[in-house]
Amino acid sequence: MTRYGLLLGLLAAACSDPIRTRAMDELGGEAPGVPAGPLHRPGQPCLVCHGEDGPSESRFSFAGTIYARPSTAEPLAGARVRFIDSSGAQYAVSSNCAGTFYVGDTNFRPVWPVWMKVEFGDLTQEMVTPSFREGSCGACHQDPATPTSVGHLYVGDDRSTFPKGNCP
Repeated sequence: MTRYGLLLGLLAAACSDPIRTRAMDELGGEAPGVPAGPLHRPGQPCLVCHGEDGPSESRFSFAGTIYARPSTAEPLAGARVRFIDSSGAQYAVSSNCAGTFYVGDTNFRPVWPVWMKVEFGDLTQEMVTPSFREGSCGACHQDPATPTSVGHLYVGDDRSTFPKGNCP
């Protein structure tokens, strides 16, 4: 290796983000049998990899997972997630069969803060407070609910019924 190659390698290592590296390590490996793509890693903070400085080629403004009920990890397909930013711009997207949704950063670049709500039929869950900078829903909505996490996103209550998803 030349002196310049070594210098470039050292510079690249010095520019890595230890916080992002730790967050990526905490995600762990992929679930067996689920390839990387729109169905992988439900419930995790998607923008760790798909954010502005993440390693993935696909970049998102928002991404997360919607569950049917507060007490189960049953994903909810077909939930509508609506966003409105502080300039009044709006965007909506639906969850896939794994309950995940994502908004490409070229589709909607919000002016923070952003208000969000989830709808499924006549059920609606609206965030009580806006998000001021975090587009990765899993960063705040982790399971289980704790003093630092409100728990996962859900639409119904434990009596609600939903159609079964048919994820591969």
